[in-house]
Amino acid sequence: MIYICYGITKSASTFLYQLTEETFRSAGRKIVRLGPPLRTSDSVENYFNFINVNLLSQIRELAKGRDVVLKTHGPPLAGIAELIASGHILASSSIRDPREIALSMIDHGHRSRQWKSARFSEFVHVDDTLNALDIQIGIFQSWANIEGVKIFTYNDICYDSASVVTGVASHIGAEVDADKVLNKFKSKTTIGQFSKGKALRYTEMSSEDQDIFLERYADLYKAFEFETANARRVAEEQKGRALRPSGELIQHLINFRRRFRI
Repeated sequence: MIYICYGITKSASTFLYQLTEETFRSAGRKIVRLGPPLRTSDSVENYFNFINVNLLSQIRELAKGRDVVLKTHGPPLAGIAELIASGHILASSSIRDPREIALSMIDHGHRSRQWKSARFSEFVHVDDTLNALDIQIGIFQSWANIEGVKIFTYNDICYDSASVVTGVASHIGAEVDADKVLNKFKSKTTIGQFSKGKALRYTEMSSEDQDIFLERYADLYKAFEFETANARRVAEEQKGRALRPSGELIQHLINFRRRFRI
């Protein structure tokens, strides 16, 4: 089986790809990591900018009946939609609140300028992200409109991961222990391209800037409930941790009081 994980930029697409691979493994399925001649990058992911019918034929030949999970940010090219709709291959798609995607793109731009890297360096302000977002959301819609594509939101991938694992398992016709799959990702260091991990990040954006996004992508906000209960819970927990003094600070205050007999 070939399973394609499409993800809009900054939508936890790498984590979804990892969860999907681990779900296959947990179901006892043998998956293939592709190498030369199809993959020459140092990345361990089966990532391709574009996936076409010819590439899938080559992958099938190399896989020899084993399962392959692919990752892409590219559009569904000619013939791909028909293969998915007919059940010959499976696919998922990840999406995130555009306001949060924009903030993450700006973060990446800041890092790129520090590291003298061209990728994402053009994103300085919110307005800089809009044209790129228009294109990417258009690509997402192309995937989402294909019959049979399983859609996952960023907040579910990050804050309700067990339901995502169960959803992927159901999609491939398997039953797995979601907790066992998630045990592989207890440390954030095992999650590819992990960034801030802050829930409901859109709250960092000014109300004026938020209005731009809410109007520009109104249809997307109608179609998807981005602010989930789990994301709200995590946001409250993160806020509480931010307000609590750290153990180091508490010890410093204790030592200060002892020293000056306060």
